Amino acid sequence: DGSSGARRDSNLQRTGNDWIEVAFRTARAADPAAKLCYNDYNTDNWTWAKTQAVYNMVKDFKQRGVPIDCVGFQSHFNNDSAYNSNYRTTLQSFAALGVDVAVTELDIQGASPTTYANVTNDCLAVPRCLGITVWGVRDTDSWRADQTPLLFNGDGSKKPAYTAVLNALNTASPTPTPTPT
Repeated sequence: DGSSGARRDSNLQRTGNDWIEVAFRTARAADPAAKLCYNDYNTDNWTWAKTQAVYNMVKDFKQRGVPIDCVGFQSHFNNDSAYNSNYRTTLQSFAALGVDVAVTELDIQGASPTTYANVTNDCLAVPRCLGITVWGVRDTDSWRADQTPLLFNGDGSKKPAYTAVLNALNTASPTPTPTPT
């Protein structure tokens, strides 16, 4: 019915998150060293029902000892799903549950340098943010090529967004590496 904010309308999802739990428990049993991540789209804005549904699932999993190590955000920002300044709140809130977070599929319609810098700074501000993966290299390689959403033009030349990301990274304070005790 869509009101739950759940990822898909399928027979599996209608049963709740049980099948996701089974998948995580099975994966942990098969490989205790594997990093288990839940990765989803349309979970960027903290106020969205789907974001809250996934947050509540992860919170429930952590409380009940379901193995989950990280949450990935497929952040495809465009006119229908714009970047919101509460994105950092989303990353921080999930990280506060005791999971790592990562931006796993970043692309931004029009490649706004400001938005690319904001996303970079949002990740840098959350110690448990593992990193940012951009969904492609050149605009011509993108699944949304018509939106020119990446850091490089089709000819491989750098866009202002590239420089904005580089500047954000270069002005970030390095995180000290913990010394083993």
